[in-house]
Amino acid sequence: MAGDNCLHVKGQTCPFYLRRCIRRMLKTNIDSLPDDIVFDILVHIPAQDIYNATRLVCRKWYQMILTHNFIHVHLQHSTCGLLIKNWLDRTSHPTFVAMPQGRIEISKLSDKFNHLFLSSCNGLILEFDCLKSYVLYIANPVTKQRSALPTFSANTTSDCSAIAYAATSMEYKVVNTCYFMNGNTDEFEQHCAILTVGVDKSWRRVNIQHLSLTAKELLKRTPFATEGFVHWAQNNLRVVNGEPQYILTLNVETEIITQIPVPLVHSERLGYYHYLSMGSYLSLLIECSEFSWEVWEMKPETGEWTKMPKIDLEAQKCTFEQLCCKYDSCGSLTCSLLPVGWLKSKEVLVFNVFKEHTLPIFISPWFCIAYNVRTREIYSIELDSICNTFLVHRNSLVWLDGC
Repeated sequence: MAGDNCLHVKGQTCPFYLRRCIRRMLKTNIDSLPDDIVFDILVHIPAQDIYNATRLVCRKWYQMILTHNFIHVHLQHSTCGLLIKNWLDRTSHPTFVAMPQGRIEISKLSDKFNHLFLSSCNGLILEFDCLKSYVLYIANPVTKQRSALPTFSANTTSDCSAIAYAATSMEYKVVNTCYFMNGNTDEFEQHCAILTVGVDKSWRRVNIQHLSLTAKELLKRTPFATEGFVHWAQNNLRVVNGEPQYILTLNVETEIITQIPVPLVHSERLGYYHYLSMGSYLSLLIECSEFSWEVWEMKPETGEWTKMPKIDLEAQKCTFEQLCCKYDSCGSLTCSLLPVGWLKSKEVLVFNVFKEHTLPIFISPWFCIAYNVRTREIYSIELDSICNTFLVHRNSLVWLDGC
Protein backbone atom coordinates (compact mmCIF):
# COMPACT_ATOMS: atom_id res chain seq x y z
CA MET A 1 0.00 0.00 0.00
CA ALA A 2 1.47 3.33 -1.04
CA GLY A 3 2.20 5.88 1.70
CA ASP A 4 4.93 7.75 3.53
CA ASN A 5 6.91 4.54 3.96
CA CYS A 6 6.92 3.65 0.27
CA LEU A 7 9.01 4.75 -2.67
CA HIS A 8 7.57 5.14 -6.18
CA VAL A 9 9.58 3.39 -8.89
CA LYS A 10 8.18 3.87 -12.40
CA GLY A 11 4.60 3.76 -11.23
CA GLN A 12 5.24 1.01 -8.67
CA THR A 13 5.86 1.21 -4.92
CA CYS A 14 8.24 -0.57 -2.60
CA PRO A 15 8.22 -0.85 1.21
CA PHE A 16 10.30 1.21 3.60
CA TYR A 17 13.04 -1.40 4.18
CA LEU A 18 13.54 -1.68 0.40
CA ARG A 19 13.61 2.11 0.04
CA ARG A 20 16.46 2.31 2.56
CA CYS A 21 18.32 -0.47 0.78
CA ILE A 22 17.97 1.26 -2.59
CA ARG A 23 19.06 4.64 -1.19
CA ARG A 24 22.18 3.17 0.36
CA MET A 25 23.12 1.41 -2.85
CA LEU A 26 22.48 4.52 -4.93
CA LYS A 27 24.72 6.56 -2.62
CA THR A 28 27.55 4.09 -3.08
CA ASN A 29 27.03 4.01 -6.87
CA ILE A 30 25.34 0.82 -8.08
CA ASP A 31 27.89 0.17 -10.80
CA SER A 32 30.73 0.18 -8.30
CA LEU A 33 29.34 -2.75 -6.29
CA PRO A 34 30.54 -6.24 -7.23
CA ASP A 35 27.88 -8.33 -8.96
CA ASP A 36 28.03 -11.06 -6.32
CA ILE A 37 27.17 -8.57 -3.55
CA VAL A 38 24.24 -7.15 -5.50
CA PHE A 39 23.10 -10.70 -6.27
CA ASP A 40 23.25 -11.73 -2.60
CA ILE A 41 21.20 -8.69 -1.56
CA LEU A 42 18.50 -9.13 -4.21
CA VAL A 43 17.87 -12.86 -3.64
CA HIS A 44 16.70 -12.05 -0.09
CA ILE A 45 13.99 -9.63 -1.27
CA PRO A 46 10.44 -11.11 -1.46
CA ALA A 47 9.31 -12.13 -4.95
CA GLN A 48 6.38 -9.69 -5.08
CA ASP A 49 8.66 -6.77 -4.19
CA ILE A 50 11.18 -7.80 -6.84
CA TYR A 51 8.50 -8.03 -9.52
CA ASN A 52 6.67 -4.83 -8.56
CA ALA A 53 9.65 -2.57 -7.88
CA THR A 54 13.20 -3.92 -7.61
CA ARG A 55 13.53 -5.16 -11.19
CA LEU A 56 12.56 -1.67 -12.42
CA VAL A 57 15.31 0.21 -10.56
CA CYS A 58 17.99 -0.15 -13.24
CA ARG A 59 18.92 -2.21 -16.27
CA LYS A 60 21.67 -4.05 -14.39
CA TRP A 61 19.25 -5.34 -11.76
CA TYR A 62 16.60 -6.14 -14.37
CA GLN A 63 18.97 -8.31 -16.41
CA MET A 64 20.31 -10.07 -13.31
CA ILE A 65 16.81 -10.84 -12.00
CA LEU A 66 15.79 -12.42 -15.33
CA THR A 67 18.57 -15.04 -15.27
CA HIS A 68 17.75 -18.68 -14.51
CA ASN A 69 20.44 -18.77 -11.85
CA PHE A 70 18.94 -15.83 -9.95
CA ILE A 71 15.41 -17.28 -10.11
CA HIS A 72 16.66 -20.66 -8.87
CA VAL A 73 18.69 -19.21 -5.95
CA HIS A 74 15.86 -16.84 -5.04
CA LEU A 75 13.47 -19.82 -4.89
CA GLN A 76 15.76 -21.55 -2.38
CA HIS A 77 15.69 -18.44 -0.16
CA SER A 78 11.91 -17.94 -0.37
CA THR A 79 9.75 -18.70 2.64
CA CYS A 80 7.27 -21.56 2.47
CA GLY A 81 3.79 -20.74 3.79
CA LEU A 82 0.09 -21.32 3.18
CA LEU A 83 -1.89 -19.88 0.28
CA ILE A 84 -5.53 -19.50 1.26
CA LYS A 85 -8.29 -18.95 -1.32
CA ASN A 86 -12.07 -18.73 -1.00
CA TRP A 87 -13.22 -21.30 -3.56
CA LEU A 88 -16.80 -19.95 -3.65
CA ASP A 89 -15.94 -16.31 -4.41
CA ARG A 90 -14.22 -16.03 -7.79
CA THR A 91 -13.49 -12.32 -7.20
CA SER A 92 -11.63 -12.69 -3.89
CA HIS A 93 -7.88 -12.18 -3.60
CA PRO A 94 -5.81 -15.08 -2.22
CA THR A 95 -4.18 -14.65 1.19
CA PHE A 96 -0.59 -15.75 1.82
CA VAL A 97 0.43 -16.58 5.39
CA ALA A 98 4.09 -17.23 6.27
CA MET A 99 6.68 -16.81 9.06
CA PRO A 100 9.79 -15.40 7.35
CA GLN A 101 11.28 -13.73 10.45
CA GLY A 102 9.83 -15.95 13.17
CA ARG A 103 6.55 -14.03 13.23
CA ILE A 104 3.35 -14.50 11.23
CA GLU A 105 3.00 -12.23 8.21
CA ILE A 106 -0.22 -12.02 6.20
CA SER A 107 -0.39 -10.53 2.72
CA LYS A 108 -2.93 -10.32 -0.09
CA LEU A 109 -1.97 -11.23 -3.65
CA SER A 110 -2.95 -8.68 -6.28
CA ASP A 111 -4.24 -11.23 -8.80
CA LYS A 112 -7.83 -12.32 -8.12
CA PHE A 113 -7.47 -15.77 -9.74
CA ASN A 114 -10.92 -16.60 -11.07
CA HIS A 115 -10.22 -20.35 -11.16
CA LEU A 116 -10.16 -23.04 -8.48
CA PHE A 117 -6.80 -23.74 -6.82
CA LEU A 118 -5.79 -27.39 -6.97
CA SER A 119 -2.07 -27.61 -6.24
CA SER A 120 1.13 -25.58 -5.85
CA CYS A 121 4.77 -26.27 -6.69
CA ASN A 122 7.74 -23.86 -6.57
CA GLY A 123 5.41 -20.87 -6.74
CA LEU A 124 3.36 -22.24 -9.66
CA ILE A 125 -0.37 -22.80 -9.11
CA LEU A 126 -2.40 -25.50 -10.85
CA GLU A 127 -5.89 -24.11 -11.50
CA PHE A 128 -9.14 -25.55 -12.78
CA ASP A 129 -11.65 -23.51 -14.77
CA CYS A 130 -15.03 -24.73 -13.54
CA LEU A 131 -16.80 -22.82 -16.34
CA LYS A 132 -14.91 -24.65 -19.12
CA SER A 133 -14.96 -28.45 -18.97
CA TYR A 134 -11.63 -30.09 -18.12
CA VAL A 135 -9.46 -26.99 -18.68
CA LEU A 136 -6.41 -26.78 -16.43
CA TYR A 137 -4.04 -23.82 -16.14
CA ILE A 138 -0.64 -23.22 -14.61
CA ALA A 139 -0.16 -19.73 -13.19
CA ASN A 140 2.32 -17.70 -11.17
CA PRO A 141 0.44 -15.32 -8.81
CA VAL A 142 3.47 -13.00 -8.49
CA THR A 143 4.37 -12.53 -12.17
CA LYS A 144 0.72 -12.95 -13.27
CA GLN A 145 1.72 -15.39 -16.02
CA ARG A 146 -0.78 -18.09 -16.97
CA SER A 147 -0.74 -20.96 -19.47
CA ALA A 148 -3.45 -23.47 -20.44
CA LEU A 149 -2.66 -27.19 -20.54
CA PRO A 150 -3.78 -29.59 -23.29
CA THR A 151 -7.36 -30.79 -22.81
CA PHE A 152 -8.29 -34.36 -21.94
CA SER A 153 -9.49 -36.97 -24.40
CA ALA A 154 -11.27 -38.79 -21.57
CA ASN A 155 -13.68 -38.07 -18.74
CA THR A 156 -11.98 -36.57 -15.75
CA THR A 157 -12.69 -35.18 -12.29
CA SER A 158 -11.90 -31.50 -11.80
CA ASP A 159 -10.30 -31.66 -8.38
CA CYS A 160 -8.23 -34.83 -8.93
CA SER A 161 -5.12 -33.09 -10.26
CA ALA A 162 -1.74 -32.04 -8.84
CA ILE A 163 1.54 -30.55 -10.06
CA ALA A 164 5.04 -31.64 -9.01
CA TYR A 165 8.63 -30.99 -10.09
CA ALA A 166 11.00 -33.69 -11.37
CA ALA A 167 14.36 -32.28 -10.22
CA THR A 168 16.63 -34.60 -12.21
CA SER A 169 15.00 -33.91 -15.57
CA MET A 170 14.08 -30.33 -14.48
CA GLU A 171 10.50 -30.77 -15.70
CA TYR A 172 7.12 -29.96 -14.23
CA LYS A 173 4.53 -32.70 -14.46
CA VAL A 174 0.77 -32.62 -13.89
CA VAL A 175 -1.09 -35.73 -12.74
CA ASN A 176 -4.82 -36.36 -13.09
CA THR A 177 -7.31 -39.13 -12.38
CA CYS A 178 -9.39 -39.90 -15.46
CA TYR A 179 -11.78 -42.48 -16.90
CA PHE A 180 -11.43 -44.29 -20.22
CA MET A 181 -14.05 -46.38 -21.98
CA ASN A 182 -13.35 -50.12 -22.04
CA GLY A 183 -14.11 -51.29 -25.58
CA ASN A 184 -14.94 -54.81 -24.42
CA THR A 185 -17.36 -53.95 -21.64
CA ASP A 186 -18.52 -50.47 -22.70
CA GLU A 187 -17.84 -49.35 -19.15
CA PHE A 188 -15.60 -46.57 -17.86
CA GLU A 189 -12.39 -47.69 -16.16
CA GLN A 190 -10.39 -45.54 -13.76
CA HIS A 191 -6.87 -44.55 -14.79
CA CYS A 192 -4.13 -42.11 -13.87
CA ALA A 193 -2.80 -39.75 -16.56
CA ILE A 194 0.34 -37.60 -16.57
CA LEU A 195 1.54 -34.66 -18.66
CA THR A 196 5.07 -33.25 -18.89
CA VAL A 197 4.48 -29.50 -19.12
CA GLY A 198 5.94 -27.90 -22.25
CA VAL A 199 6.84 -31.29 -23.73
CA ASP A 200 3.74 -33.46 -24.09
CA LYS A 201 0.95 -32.47 -26.47
CA SER A 202 -1.41 -35.01 -24.94
CA TRP A 203 -1.84 -36.89 -21.66
CA ARG A 204 -0.16 -40.28 -21.09
CA ARG A 205 -1.47 -43.15 -18.98
CA VAL A 206 0.40 -44.23 -15.85
CA ASN A 207 0.56 -47.98 -15.17
CA ILE A 208 -1.78 -48.97 -12.30
CA GLN A 209 -2.23 -52.66 -13.12
CA HIS A 210 -0.08 -53.69 -10.14
CA LEU A 211 -2.34 -51.90 -7.64
CA SER A 212 -5.02 -53.70 -5.63
CA LEU A 213 -8.68 -52.84 -6.15
CA THR A 214 -8.73 -51.14 -2.76
CA ALA A 215 -5.70 -49.05 -3.68
CA LYS A 216 -7.20 -48.02 -7.02
CA GLU A 217 -10.17 -46.58 -5.14
CA LEU A 218 -7.79 -44.06 -3.57
CA LEU A 219 -7.27 -42.48 -7.00
CA LYS A 220 -10.75 -40.99 -6.58
CA ARG A 221 -9.39 -38.85 -3.74
CA THR A 222 -7.96 -35.37 -4.20
CA PRO A 223 -4.17 -35.74 -4.66
CA PHE A 224 -1.57 -33.69 -2.78
CA ALA A 225 2.11 -33.21 -3.53
CA THR A 226 5.48 -33.15 -1.82
CA GLU A 227 8.79 -32.42 -3.55
CA GLY A 228 8.92 -34.78 -6.56
CA PHE A 229 5.93 -36.90 -5.49
CA VAL A 230 2.14 -36.97 -5.76
CA HIS A 231 0.04 -38.82 -3.16
CA TRP A 232 -3.52 -40.14 -2.78
CA ALA A 233 -5.02 -41.12 0.58
CA GLN A 234 -8.21 -41.03 2.64
CA ASN A 235 -7.47 -37.52 3.81
CA ASN A 236 -9.56 -35.82 6.52
CA LEU A 237 -11.75 -38.92 6.83
CA ARG A 238 -12.61 -41.00 9.86
CA VAL A 239 -10.88 -44.38 9.75
CA VAL A 240 -12.36 -47.60 11.14
CA ASN A 241 -10.32 -48.80 14.13
CA GLY A 242 -7.87 -51.53 13.12
CA GLU A 243 -8.68 -51.35 9.41
CA PRO A 244 -5.47 -51.42 7.27
CA GLN A 245 -4.77 -48.13 5.53
CA TYR A 246 -2.67 -47.35 2.47
CA ILE A 247 -1.35 -44.32 0.65
CA LEU A 248 -0.49 -44.22 -3.04
CA THR A 249 2.70 -42.38 -3.93
CA LEU A 250 3.71 -41.48 -7.49
CA ASN A 251 7.36 -40.67 -8.17
CA VAL A 252 7.05 -38.07 -10.94
CA GLU A 253 10.61 -38.78 -12.11
CA THR A 254 10.09 -42.50 -12.71
CA GLU A 255 6.28 -42.24 -13.12
CA ILE A 256 5.81 -45.34 -10.95
CA ILE A 257 3.03 -45.56 -8.34
CA THR A 258 3.78 -47.36 -5.07
CA GLN A 259 1.25 -48.66 -2.54
CA ILE A 260 2.54 -47.86 0.96
CA PRO A 261 1.02 -49.08 4.28
CA VAL A 262 0.03 -46.38 6.77
CA PRO A 263 0.64 -46.61 10.56
CA LEU A 264 -2.34 -47.87 12.55
CA VAL A 265 -3.48 -46.49 15.87
CA HIS A 266 -5.56 -48.75 18.10
CA SER A 267 -7.78 -46.45 20.10
CA GLU A 268 -11.31 -46.39 21.46
CA ARG A 269 -11.89 -43.20 19.50
CA LEU A 270 -12.31 -43.66 15.75
CA GLY A 271 -10.00 -40.83 14.74
CA TYR A 272 -9.49 -38.88 11.53
CA TYR A 273 -6.35 -39.16 9.40
CA HIS A 274 -4.93 -35.82 8.22
CA TYR A 275 -2.14 -35.77 5.61
CA LEU A 276 -0.13 -32.55 5.31
CA SER A 277 2.75 -31.69 2.99
CA MET A 278 6.03 -30.64 4.65
CA GLY A 279 8.17 -29.92 1.59
CA SER A 280 10.24 -33.06 1.00
CA TYR A 281 8.38 -35.02 3.70
CA LEU A 282 4.76 -36.05 4.24
CA SER A 283 3.17 -35.47 7.62
CA LEU A 284 0.35 -37.63 9.03
CA LEU A 285 -1.71 -36.51 12.02
CA ILE A 286 -3.95 -39.20 13.53
CA GLU A 287 -6.65 -37.84 15.81
CA CYS A 288 -6.57 -39.40 19.28
CA SER A 289 -9.03 -36.95 20.85
CA GLU A 290 -10.55 -33.58 20.03
CA PHE A 291 -7.33 -31.83 21.01
CA SER A 292 -4.57 -34.41 20.55
CA TRP A 293 -2.91 -36.12 17.57
CA GLU A 294 -0.26 -38.72 16.96
CA VAL A 295 2.26 -37.38 14.43
CA TRP A 296 4.08 -39.46 11.82
CA GLU A 297 6.46 -38.43 9.09
CA MET A 298 7.06 -40.28 5.83
CA LYS A 299 10.01 -40.00 3.49
CA PRO A 300 8.46 -40.52 0.02
CA GLU A 301 11.65 -41.95 -1.51
CA THR A 302 11.55 -44.97 0.80
CA GLY A 303 7.98 -45.05 2.13
CA GLU A 304 9.42 -45.28 5.66
CA TRP A 305 7.34 -43.80 8.49
CA THR A 306 8.93 -42.18 11.57
CA LYS A 307 6.95 -41.44 14.71
CA MET A 308 7.28 -37.85 15.94
CA PRO A 309 6.38 -36.29 19.33
CA LYS A 310 2.65 -36.29 19.98
CA ILE A 311 0.74 -33.00 19.81
CA ASP A 312 -1.49 -32.74 22.89
CA LEU A 313 -3.46 -29.52 23.33
CA GLU A 314 -5.85 -30.71 26.02
CA ALA A 315 -4.16 -28.38 28.53
CA GLN A 316 -4.78 -25.43 26.16
CA LYS A 317 -8.40 -26.37 25.46
CA CYS A 318 -9.77 -23.49 27.51
CA THR A 319 -7.60 -21.03 25.58
CA PHE A 320 -8.95 -22.26 22.25
CA GLU A 321 -12.55 -22.15 23.50
CA GLN A 322 -12.08 -18.58 24.75
CA LEU A 323 -10.83 -17.61 21.28
CA CYS A 324 -13.92 -19.23 19.76
CA CYS A 325 -16.11 -17.25 22.15
CA LYS A 326 -14.30 -14.04 21.16
CA TYR A 327 -14.82 -14.57 17.43
CA ASP A 328 -18.22 -16.27 17.52
CA SER A 329 -21.16 -13.87 17.55
CA CYS A 330 -23.29 -16.57 19.25
CA GLY A 331 -20.83 -16.85 22.11
CA SER A 332 -20.39 -20.61 21.80
CA LEU A 333 -17.44 -22.14 23.65
CA THR A 334 -17.48 -25.60 22.05
CA CYS A 335 -15.11 -25.94 19.10
CA SER A 336 -13.01 -28.46 17.18
CA LEU A 337 -9.71 -28.10 15.36
CA LEU A 338 -8.95 -29.33 11.83
CA PRO A 339 -5.23 -29.43 10.87
CA VAL A 340 -4.75 -27.72 7.48
CA GLY A 341 -1.00 -27.14 7.12
CA TRP A 342 2.42 -26.30 8.53
CA LEU A 343 3.84 -22.77 8.48
CA LYS A 344 7.25 -23.92 9.67
CA SER A 345 8.11 -27.55 9.12
CA LYS A 346 7.56 -29.51 12.34
CA GLU A 347 7.19 -26.29 14.35
CA VAL A 348 4.04 -24.22 13.65
CA LEU A 349 0.81 -26.06 12.83
CA VAL A 350 -2.27 -24.26 11.48
CA PHE A 351 -5.80 -25.37 12.39
CA ASN A 352 -9.15 -24.41 10.91
CA VAL A 353 -11.70 -23.82 13.69
CA PHE A 354 -15.34 -24.87 13.70
CA LYS A 355 -18.12 -25.34 16.21
CA GLU A 356 -19.32 -28.79 17.24
CA HIS A 357 -22.69 -29.53 15.63
CA THR A 358 -24.19 -32.30 13.53
CA LEU A 359 -22.43 -30.59 10.63
CA PRO A 360 -19.27 -28.47 11.08
CA ILE A 361 -20.16 -24.78 11.30
CA PHE A 362 -17.18 -22.47 11.05
CA ILE A 363 -16.71 -19.48 13.33
CA SER A 364 -17.83 -16.06 12.06
CA PRO A 365 -15.86 -13.87 11.55
CA TRP A 366 -13.75 -16.75 10.34
CA PHE A 367 -10.29 -17.43 11.63
CA CYS A 368 -7.55 -20.04 11.92
CA ILE A 369 -5.26 -20.86 14.80
CA ALA A 370 -1.50 -21.29 14.49
CA TYR A 371 0.13 -23.31 17.26
CA ASN A 372 3.89 -23.37 17.86
CA VAL A 373 4.58 -26.93 19.04
CA ARG A 374 7.97 -25.88 20.42
CA THR A 375 7.11 -22.72 22.36
CA ARG A 376 3.36 -23.51 22.78
CA GLU A 377 2.47 -20.02 21.59
CA ILE A 378 -0.96 -19.57 20.01
CA TYR A 379 -1.73 -17.12 17.19
CA SER A 380 -5.07 -16.27 15.60
CA ILE A 381 -5.33 -15.58 11.85
CA GLU A 382 -8.48 -13.84 10.60
CA LEU A 383 -9.81 -14.93 7.20
CA ASP A 384 -12.31 -13.51 4.72
CA SER A 385 -14.49 -16.60 4.41
CA ILE A 386 -15.17 -20.14 5.61
CA CYS A 387 -14.93 -21.93 2.24
CA ASN A 388 -11.17 -21.94 1.86
CA THR A 389 -8.56 -23.99 0.05
CA PHE A 390 -5.21 -24.28 1.87
CA LEU A 391 -2.12 -24.93 -0.24
CA VAL A 392 1.52 -25.21 0.80
CA HIS A 393 3.07 -22.46 -1.33
CA ARG A 394 6.05 -20.17 -1.75
CA ASN A 395 6.02 -16.93 -3.76
CA SER A 396 8.60 -17.09 -6.54
CA LEU A 397 9.63 -15.76 -9.96
CA VAL A 398 9.60 -19.24 -11.53
CA TRP A 399 8.01 -19.81 -14.92
CA LEU A 400 7.88 -22.64 -17.45
CA ASP A 401 11.06 -21.86 -19.35
CA GLY A 402 13.54 -24.12 -17.61
CA CYS A 403 13.66 -22.21 -14.32
